[in-house]
This record gives sequence, structure tokens and C-alpha cells, in this order.
Amino acid sequence: MDWRFIEEHDSKWLLQLGKKHHEESDWSKVKFSEDKCKKYIHTATNDPNYFSIVLEKGNERVGFMAGRLLEYPFSLELFARELDLYVVPKHRKGTAGMFMMKKFIDWAKANKALEVVFEPRLSDKHIKKFDAMAKRLGMSHFANAYRRKL
Repeated sequence: MDWRFIEEHDSKWLLQLGKKHHEESDWSKVKFSEDKCKKYIHTATNDPNYFSIVLEKGNERVGFMAGRLLEYPFSLELFARELDLYVVPKHRKGTAGMFMMKKFIDWAKANKALEVVFEPRLSDKHIKKFDAMAKRLGMSHFANAYRRKL
């Protein structure tokens, strides 16, 4: 598998996947906004504090992940927060999700984040697999999130 940061030409594909991701999330009961999704993709593509990647296998895009660096509320120290992680359904049996999570952790370390936080908004159907991946990466589960100190 290969990864790269998202580019403007990925926008149409990301918008389609964003709709699918929304449908599978525990937020699926709220209305999807295409305009908001387009703005999000634009920001994730252009803001250096965003980690936004596409995962490819051969010539096929199989997933994307977005996250960003944030400051703690009362400190200038940084942490990295996952925003979205999505693997195309036919590629979910493999290691695509784990691969992207590792890349995010590496990026967070390189950017001097003190920890990474994942807050999956998954349906019950998908949360068990995410839980297993997070634990394999040494993350602790707290409330509705997973955290790993770096």
C-alpha cells in the first residue's frame, strides 16, 4: 500500500466517500451537507496543521484519513486528534485502517504532539474492529475516545 497527502483532484472522490462515511457513522440521522464537506476537504488539503491522506493499492484509492494538530486548552503544547478514518468496504478485511493510524501517529510524533486522540463516530457494527486496532497500537480507551501518549 502507498499513501500520499490528499490533493485537489481527490475532492470529488472524497465527497462521495464522505457521504458513505456519514451514512455509516452514528451521526447518520443528521442531514449531510455537501457544501460543508467541500469546505472541510479544502481546509484539510491546504492547512499545514492537517494530516489528510489517501491510501492507495495499485491504482485504486482504498481509504482516507484526516486529523489535525491542536493546542491543549490552557497550554501551548500540542496533541493530534483524528477527525476521520474511512476504508472502502471491500478493503476492510486487510490492514488499511491500521496502516493509516500508524502514519498519523508517526506524523504526530514528527510534529511534536504529546499524544494522539481518536474519537470514532462509528455504529456498533464497526466499533469492535476499531477497538481492536486501537488496542494493538497501544491506545487506552476512555469515555468515547482512545488516547496514546507519545
